[in-house]
Amino acid sequence: MRVIIVGAGIGGLCAALALRHHGIDAVVLEQAEKLTEVGAGIQVASNGALVLRELGIEADLAAVATQPDGFDYRDLVPGRRLYFAPLGPEAARRYGAPMYNVHRADLIDILARGLPASAIRLGAKVTWIGQDADRAWVDLVGGERLEADVVVGADGIHSAVRAALRGPEKTQFANILMWRALIPAHKLAGLPLPVRGNNWFGPGRTVISYWVRPDLYSILASVPAGEVHRESWSTSGDVEELRRSFQGAEPTVTALLDQVETGFITGMYYRDPIETWGTGRITLLGDAAHAMVPFLAQGACQSIEDAWTLAVTLARESNASVAERLLEYERRRQPRTTRVQAGARAIVKMVHESDPERVRVRNGRWKGMARIDPLAESSWSFVWGHDERLAARQPPDEVVGIANAREGKRMQRPESQRAFDIWKNTFAPEDVARGHDGMREAYDRMLLNHFPVPRDVSIEQVELHGVQALRVDAAEASADNPVVLHFHGGAYVLGSARSSLEYAHRLSAAVGGACYTVDYRLAPEHPYPAAVDDALDAYRGLLATGMPSRQILLSGESSGGGLALALALAIRSAGLPAPAGILAVCPFADLTLSDPTVRARSGEDPAAHRDSLSLLGASYFQGHEPTDPLVSPLYGDLGGLPPVFLAATEGEVLQSDTMRLADKARASGVDTTLRVIEDSVHVFTLFPFLPETGRTLAEFADWSRERVGRSAQFVAMA
Repeated sequence: MRVIIVGAGIGGLCAALALRHHGIDAVVLEQAEKLTEVGAGIQVASNGALVLRELGIEADLAAVATQPDGFDYRDLVPGRRLYFAPLGPEAARRYGAPMYNVHRADLIDILARGLPASAIRLGAKVTWIGQDADRAWVDLVGGERLEADVVVGADGIHSAVRAALRGPEKTQFANILMWRALIPAHKLAGLPLPVRGNNWFGPGRTVISYWVRPDLYSILASVPAGEVHRESWSTSGDVEELRRSFQGAEPTVTALLDQVETGFITGMYYRDPIETWGTGRITLLGDAAHAMVPFLAQGACQSIEDAWTLAVTLARESNASVAERLLEYERRRQPRTTRVQAGARAIVKMVHESDPERVRVRNGRWKGMARIDPLAESSWSFVWGHDERLAARQPPDEVVGIANAREGKRMQRPESQRAFDIWKNTFAPEDVARGHDGMREAYDRMLLNHFPVPRDVSIEQVELHGVQALRVDAAEASADNPVVLHFHGGAYVLGSARSSLEYAHRLSAAVGGACYTVDYRLAPEHPYPAAVDDALDAYRGLLATGMPSRQILLSGESSGGGLALALALAIRSAGLPAPAGILAVCPFADLTLSDPTVRARSGEDPAAHRDSLSLLGASYFQGHEPTDPLVSPLYGDLGGLPPVFLAATEGEVLQSDTMRLADKARASGVDTTLRVIEDSVHVFTLFPFLPETGRTLAEFADWSRERVGRSAQFVAMA
């Protein structure tokens, strides 16, 4: 087999090395007359270093690169630490290899030296590509045609190969400009710049900096696009403009930027994910396939991963055709790169916030993350902890995509698979890229589109002690029957009373009484204790209507289940009359995420994953301790709580929260009912077409009538 690779960047050279490592002849075509790299530093994380190790060049990389001991995030103006992600030997043991910071030119040189001279052809500009059933080819300036079994476009974000396959496409501009500069070590003497990622974040701007050689320091400074004005663009920039953009920064940043003599500017561009990378014998790799913004430092590493899997897939003994092998390569890589693309854009949005309130919220989230994830695993392990050498040997269905679940995971029943697929497709890449704003819209969209409220349902906007709620009355509702005070899920960040109306209607029908679904304030804008305060006020408001506490049932799913339990604790502390009972379906009750099953089952559950739960949970408690019982009811004294009906599904990430709650409640003398459902999904009761939903709500209805009746009988006796 012979492969032509267009583009001698990191991805193209790695592809040639990987293909030759697997016994496949590969030649790289580069339009430049010499391999020179403008640019500054790049980061090769553990996932990329593992592949370079397999290719036999990690030692060469280690000889010229630096190994940071962590990422230090600081506020641009006061300089105080916001977040620290440790690296060094500990992370190298955890992820299998160190992170390397290196000058881009040094890495290109190492990769090129690993290839024979005949494998790189310079001054070879491609004018067209083509293929038939037996071969693929490229035409060069001058009329020469080169033929091969496969053509790979590794020619960057402005790929000529991609354009030939797909036609003209616009790149996306993030409205951010990036200054890059290199500073010799002797000019930085006395500045506190340890061998780590020294990073500063201010309104709409960042400084990302690190040592790329023991004697050379790299700076990437990003600013809003409108701050650099000129009639025509060039790669060079007036460094006085750079310094003006960071005027007022803390002394270390000011002194650092004062030493910049020359810098060059690039726009921050990216491409949206595409579902297919090629056709027939032609495919794409690296930025040509999935150009991404640089704020997960994964552009180079994803190209390196692509290169390895392309080589493994083409070299594997199989009866598959070349075209089938390239489709398999794409199937193995596209879900992961889409996830990384979206994640990188979400980071860009988060670190470039300019509104003071959103900056406060972001910093609070980082503070919360430091409490439950001191090793920054949930921030970085999905990229750093991945080993493409292992992934390339596993079935393609094992890859984890945008939903944080294995692409090939299948349920036993068609109806449970339908629910699984709804969860899996809740968040599109663009939703994830927009951070919690996009995810919030997508979550409501999923519930409202799939589960609309029946038209004949009575819905009333009410105010309960200053808290907004929606009252739902099913046709058979009666004032003498139990009343449900419901709290929607969404990890305290997503969801709304409006999108929970269909479920609230079924709760009302189940108990034969009204259901009030509460619009409690959401994080990160309103962190703890806002949700608990609103829940307690809503309960007080319901009592103020004359509703007897013995007639009230608290209800919630996922974080709403945790909130219902926290409310019961708050009611007890406030000395208010207790409700008749609590329904908590798949409750999120331990925001420390300390149970081992949370890690073990991530990747199996499309509705919940350790990484997303960490981010969303930290957005809620922020600077508060996650072990506070009103944050994580599992850490509370459950004694004296009203009867509890708990439900969970076998194998979901949060099953352990439910099981531990049941054990602790029983040990505390609480009347506890537990139901664990097999072959179902997180918060299965949201899905009315699941048989277990009807059975569970019917059982809850009987349970609630018995508890409400028992409570009324107790009051009468008293």
